[in-house]
Parts: sequence; C-alpha cells; structure tokens
Amino acid sequence: MEEIGATVVAVYMRYLHDVLKQANMCSMVGFIDPATVSANSGTIADRSRLVAARLQKTDGEQIFMMPYNPGRRWILLIVRAKRETVYFLDPLPENRVVDEEAKNIVNRAKNIIIT
Repeated sequence: MEEIGATVVAVYMRYLHDVLKQANMCSMVGFIDPATVSANSGTIADRSRLVAARLQKTDGEQIFMMPYNPGRRWILLIVRAKRETVYFLDPLPENRVVDEEAKNIVNRAKNIIIT
C-alpha cells in the first residue's frame, strides 16, 4: 500500500473530465487541482485564494470536485459555490469528523469571493 500523489489524482480527474465531455456534461462539474490546495501546498490563505479564483469561474449550479490530502490520505470535497454548500467525502469509515484545515480553506475562499 503506497500513498498516491496529486499527479495520480489529477490523471483520474482528467479521465473523468473526458467522460463528462463525451456525455456533454462538462458545464456541470469543475475541478480544483489537488496540488494547489492540499496540505504542504503553501499557507491556508494562499490556498484559499486559489480556491476562490477557481470558484469565481462558476456558472450557477456547477459543482467543483476538490480532492484534498490532509496528510497520508485523500478526501474529496464537493463544493457548490452558488448554494454555499460543501460535502466532505472520506473513504475511511472511522473518520466522521470534517478536516478543520479543509474547512478553513473553503470558508476563507467564500469570504474572499464575497468581499
């Protein structure tokens, strides 16, 4: 069991984008680069600005998939900017607590968009 990196996650995201494109559904889903938001990718403020910049490109009901690595594992955040809703999906059943750093990044990004 080796940890997968952001590049592997990005390749899967690209594949999903191609599938969505074939189904003419690209306008429904956006992606946030996992290398720019995960732990060890700069300060929370820097990562929040990157997320805010990406979310500002939304067109209404579009959702954004934001893979996030808090350290040694991946979780998925699905962000619905227009509705100010975030879903945290963690594949490990014993982890039912929302990662605080990921929560801070999204909340700060929301505040950047509003101001």
